[in-house]
Amino acid sequence: MSPFAAAFNHVLAQNAWSREKLAPFAGKLFQLRLPPAMLNFSLDASGLVQQATGGTPDATLVATPTGFLRYLAVEPRDPNLIAIEGDAEFGAALREILSQLTWEAEEDLSRLFGDVLAHRIAGFAKNWFAWREQSLKRFALSASEYFTEEQALLAKPRHLAQFTQEVATVEAAVNDLDKRIQKLFNHE
Repeated sequence: MSPFAAAFNHVLAQNAWSREKLAPFAGKLFQLRLPPAMLNFSLDASGLVQQATGGTPDATLVATPTGFLRYLAVEPRDPNLIAIEGDAEFGAALREILSQLTWEAEEDLSRLFGDVLAHRIAGFAKNWFAWREQSLKRFALSASEYFTEEQALLAKPRHLAQFTQEVATVEAAVNDLDKRIQKLFNHE
């Protein structure tokens, strides 16, 4: 069994509901296309995945490697990061399952390091990801404020709205003038 199939089955085992949802699709093939890699899998009757070596996939899930990782890591999950090709119902079920799967990392770490250390490692990881996300948001906010307020490289929304209205007014005046000119030439 491939390492990816083993890891996927491990997470599926931690989420029993997902195997029940996959069981009706037993025998179907799906491909996870993360360019340049293409991973082929089949589903068995218990809802677990097996590495598939041949056959045409019934459904294909297509994503960039970073898009797929972002899909798995960022809440709420953005379904636009994974495109479905082939059997839409089967692909939608796979995408839905991926969107709701949770890895019980603390439980797995507790088997290796004990409960206390696993809890601390998981807490550190959660805090680190939260800090990283907040830092990126603060940086983006600061950068946008700098470019709109300090350097004025970006237009403010109210200035864009005012400019758009002025352009519409000038356009209406030009159209009226054009109609008058046409009227003058048509009367002669």
